[in-house]
Amino acid sequence: KGFLMLGLTRARPQQRSGRSAPLGGMDFVEPKKRNGFCARVIMFSTLTALCILMLKQSSSFNTPSQFSRHEPGIPHILVTGGAGYIGSHAALRLLKDFYRVTIVDNLSRGNIGAIRVLQKLFPQPGRLQFVNADLGDTQ
Repeated sequence: KGFLMLGLTRARPQQRSGRSAPLGGMDFVEPKKRNGFCARVIMFSTLTALCILMLKQSSSFNTPSQFSRHEPGIPHILVTGGAGYIGSHAALRLLKDFYRVTIVDNLSRGNIGAIRVLQKLFPQPGRLQFVNADLGDTQ
């Protein structure tokens, strides 16, 4: 009966809150759980760095196509529907005026023969590019 425990009294119950007891006049807040936030940031950063590294080592990334080069003083024009009557004549005029031309056409109404004629008239690399695609296609 003569044994007394220090710090435990019945007169003053302790309140449980989200904060620890003050030490030396300073309150220390218990750290909040972040549910793996730091791990996600590290994972995202690592994956991003790996993707950049893989792209830079790719041969297609390092060797630009003839149409990706910028030539000062020579504009590069996109002609949509360039395999049709009006589009092919617009492309012909641009090529005669020394423009670089990319034609995009899905050939639904256009004629591949018009593209072949333009390719024969302007066989120089980097002058004429044809892309068979539908600009209205979401894929």
